[in-house]
Amino acid sequence: MLQASLHQTGPIPLALDLRCANGELLALVGPSGSGKTSVLRSLAGLLRVSRGRITLNEELWFDSEQGINVAAERRGVGMVFQHYALFPHLSALDNVGLAIPGGSKLQRREQAQQLLADMQLDGLATRRPEQLSGGQRQRVALARALARSPKLLLLDEAFSAVDQPTRYALWEELVKLRERLTLPIIMVTHDLREARMLADRLCILEAGTALQDGPPERVLARPRNARVAALVGLRDIHCGVFRKSDIGALLQWGEGESAVLLQIIDKGRIEDGTPVRWVISGEYIQCHSQAPSSGAINLIAAELLELRSLGETSTLKLAIQGAAGAQVHLDIGTRQLKQSDWRKGQVLLLELDPAGIHVMPVRSSIRTNP
Repeated sequence: MLQASLHQTGPIPLALDLRCANGELLALVGPSGSGKTSVLRSLAGLLRVSRGRITLNEELWFDSEQGINVAAERRGVGMVFQHYALFPHLSALDNVGLAIPGGSKLQRREQAQQLLADMQLDGLATRRPEQLSGGQRQRVALARALARSPKLLLLDEAFSAVDQPTRYALWEELVKLRERLTLPIIMVTHDLREARMLADRLCILEAGTALQDGPPERVLARPRNARVAALVGLRDIHCGVFRKSDIGALLQWGEGESAVLLQIIDKGRIEDGTPVRWVISGEYIQCHSQAPSSGAINLIAAELLELRSLGETSTLKLAIQGAAGAQVHLDIGTRQLKQSDWRKGQVLLLELDPAGIHVMPVRSSIRTNP
């Protein structure tokens, strides 16, 4: 288990406590300047924070009060950078072999060859970085990080500099790697899809502080506040008022006679009449050309403003009728869109599942603009 408490006021502020269990992958996500890379550098021993403590299992790496700061080369950390950081004058084999501690030259060479083979690079061992593709260079960088038999693996936007097909291949390599290694892995990424696919836990950072930490599906579907919702890419953050009634909890969307009332699940945490922000993930919205035969709740009319096809996925932009000009963006499969024969200007019916409606009380300290 990695446990770290990192605090400093500048140059990049940090006020963060984090943990990552053995065999767990933690993804750090946040805007530029939020402190993500500073966290990795602190863990690796490349940055000393003003106050804090870092332990891995029974090892104490850093304690500001006791004056302990284990050198980076003694921490046993493997780190993969965005732009590879390979030695350009060395072959792939030598780049990996140089990171292997101890042993004879022959032993280091054999181990380096095995690591390259594990990364499906055994036929490219003699090539220099300039003779390799971006994906191949990143595989060499990953093999080099593993050459130290690390106790902790850090990935600093390791897959962002390659094209999408190569990125998918590298994701698969990481999944295979996790099947045979039980060390903590911390990944910095701007790609929420990458975090959702690979991470066990997602930590949203801003200004060096964790705004929310938890399983990706929970953070993305149930953000703690409007700021987190914006940072995880939820485009539609609506305003409303929480209401209690004889039939249960309701969400008032809009004002006056044109307001829409939605049934929601009452968790007993919000008082009647409380102003809220609220979100709903696309998987909880069904789009109908006509009203379902029976059993539908939270059925609202919406005019289709735009249709944009982006490969396999298409995005619909809809204006909600009677909800103060509110708009909803909905991603669906392009095949489904073609089969539906929907057209611009058509009025569709959106069915909102109460289980997917997540309300967040408005607090004056919360910033709602991304």
